[in-house]
Amino acid sequence: MNRNWNPHLLILLLLFFGSALVFDQSTPTFEASDEAWHYGVVREIASGRGMPVQQPGQITEFRQEGSQPPLYYYVSSLIIKWVDDYDSLDRYIYNTFGQVGIPGTQSNVNMFRHSNEEDFPWHGVTLAVRLIRWFSILLACGTIYYSYQIATLLYPKNNVIPILTGYFTAFNPMFLFISASVNNDNGIWFLSTVVIYFLLVKIQSSTNKLDSSSYFVSRLLNDNLFPWILGVLFGLAILTKLSALLLAPVLLLYLIYKAKYQSSVNQVVFDGMKILFCIITVSGWWFYRNWILYDEFFGFDTMLSLYGYARVEPITLSGFFSELQGWWFSFWGVFGAFNILPEKWFFVGVNTLFLISIGGFIRLLLQREKITNPLIEQYFVHYLAWLFLFVTLVGNVYWSINQHAAQGRLAIIALPIISTYLAAGIVFMFGRSLQKYVYYLFIIVMPCVSLFVSIFYIASRYEKPKPIKQDDLPDNVMMVNSVYNDEIELLGYSVNDDTMYVGSSLEVTLYWRGKIDISDDYNLSLNLYGRNMENIGKLDTWPGRGLLPTGDWQPDVIYPDNYIIPITVDATTPTIVKLGASFWDDNVDNILPISQYNAPIDSVMLDVGKLLPIDQSNSVPDITYRSVFESDIVMLGYSINKSTTLDLSLDIYWQAMGKIHQDLTVFVHLLDDFNNVIFQVDGPPVNGYWPTSAWATENIVVDSRRIQLPKSSDYDIHTIAVGLYDPVSGRRIPVYRQDGTEYDDWQVRIDVSNILSSLSTNND
Repeated sequence: MNRNWNPHLLILLLLFFGSALVFDQSTPTFEASDEAWHYGVVREIASGRGMPVQQPGQITEFRQEGSQPPLYYYVSSLIIKWVDDYDSLDRYIYNTFGQVGIPGTQSNVNMFRHSNEEDFPWHGVTLAVRLIRWFSILLACGTIYYSYQIATLLYPKNNVIPILTGYFTAFNPMFLFISASVNNDNGIWFLSTVVIYFLLVKIQSSTNKLDSSSYFVSRLLNDNLFPWILGVLFGLAILTKLSALLLAPVLLLYLIYKAKYQSSVNQVVFDGMKILFCIITVSGWWFYRNWILYDEFFGFDTMLSLYGYARVEPITLSGFFSELQGWWFSFWGVFGAFNILPEKWFFVGVNTLFLISIGGFIRLLLQREKITNPLIEQYFVHYLAWLFLFVTLVGNVYWSINQHAAQGRLAIIALPIISTYLAAGIVFMFGRSLQKYVYYLFIIVMPCVSLFVSIFYIASRYEKPKPIKQDDLPDNVMMVNSVYNDEIELLGYSVNDDTMYVGSSLEVTLYWRGKIDISDDYNLSLNLYGRNMENIGKLDTWPGRGLLPTGDWQPDVIYPDNYIIPITVDATTPTIVKLGASFWDDNVDNILPISQYNAPIDSVMLDVGKLLPIDQSNSVPDITYRSVFESDIVMLGYSINKSTTLDLSLDIYWQAMGKIHQDLTVFVHLLDDFNNVIFQVDGPPVNGYWPTSAWATENIVVDSRRIQLPKSSDYDIHTIAVGLYDPVSGRRIPVYRQDGTEYDDWQVRIDVSNILSSLSTNND
């Protein structure tokens, strides 16, 4: 049966093409991996300036990609030559705050500034990028087609494994993501898959195990023509990307096989010379150019000097394994500027697939009879496939050892082989009786998962805030009405959850309105302040999480601007939290002036909630002295830190037993024997950073007070009095002992005579 044009394969290619277009639309131009720099090479060639000449230390629009072989870029340049303004540099405006290489970042996922100029109908650079992306998608369709054919050659008696291989290749989200981008990986993935296919089909044809082949392919397999075809394909692959050199050991193994089973050694040497001649003819000039320009054939050293991630010190074993997880993630799905990551469920699913596949091969080995002659010809196609996979993984390890960038997508060149054995293992695990159901399950689930990733993990991260009207402001918005430089108005803000913990984050939405047309892209600084104005969280950005710079704002339009600001793990707690919001121009010291109701103010400080500790196991007083106040407040006890100076440090341990609706003041009085107040420290708890109205039920509050002892010996001091009062009326809050009896003067008296006498002795 001829499976070259299986209707299931045609459906697969159509599904992939549609999904790739969704990925294309989900990712703004230049936001795919290194896309801006790959396009930079294309625009150099299309404009007639020729291939880039690298100058280490010089920043260009093509960066390290200018060291890449040029075939993909030359073809792409032909596609965009008719586009107006494809050579414009207006799109090369970098986001100053872009979080490049930080997976999971909540803000500034965009590496570049984006504007409405990129919207449909496309023109200029945007149109040129889209056209090249579609060319890349067509190359990816070819990769999928030949992946299917490779699986057919490796498992000719199974109809499910080849089509399942196609789905595993096509709907690997990382493969889809790169396929819908300007990237020469698409060229090398296609050509390397074609080379592997032709090697396998040649072996199968020679052993009479080839089910079917098109007339065109049959002609190419002619013994006299095949070495020339193979050499040209290999040369074109090298001229696309130097990772094609990973095919060299596979080609060598093929020639060894041919010498052993098919031809004389002399004939194989002659075929090898034909292949080498074609490789040198097609790509040799590229190596010669490198030698003339950079004194090296491959250009690796020049490229790495521009790449900027070379290791200074050798990688440790633990460091290698820590990067292994990142490598695995990026093989399946790390998007954007290496900063968008699916949630855990996705990778759990991928890992489960691989475990099932491994289990399938274990089951196959247990059930199969021992092979007496493993080097017979019918198994050689698998040896070639395994060798290519092994060499690819070794190449990735070498790259990881020498670079701070373990990128799993570099192994996608072997994805057709990986997908074949992944599919085979799953089929073997469930057996022939269930393989039909497994097939239908995966052809439904995999496209759905890929589209879900594209829409909800990629596209959603690049969504700009949608303008709203004044009447659409949520009910929980706290109005501010502060104006920056007479250009930007902060109408108000809302907080998702005003209770925070150390190491967590604050989610806040700011509501901006442009008062006039703004010509500058102002920088927004958001700072969280805790106790004693400690900076416990910071975010510098363009508005809209980096996607809505002020230069694109429309006058009198309200933009809801949502942020998630991480809180440091070492923040002092408990405390109320304030958010400072300011703008600056080109210099961080050039803060825009702020006014409120036409009066200048120094800063905007927004009350955004309270910060609580996660663990209070250490919040235990030295002296337990449980006293109950009428306002649902309990004084648990106290600790006094001894000192050789004339100061005492008193820590009072409070606990709220219910919601407190007013802010009370703590008084701490140092009394003599006649109850005269010698020294007092009155004030809100925790210097005002943790008022009683903010106290959470059951949470312990430690309020530290510094008590200054008199220098005169005329005072006989034995007591510290502690209590609470209403700062408005001055009325003290009644307080009771554990047995229910009321304290005199509604104050808790602490005997400190022993402590003071020990201090006196120490001072003597």
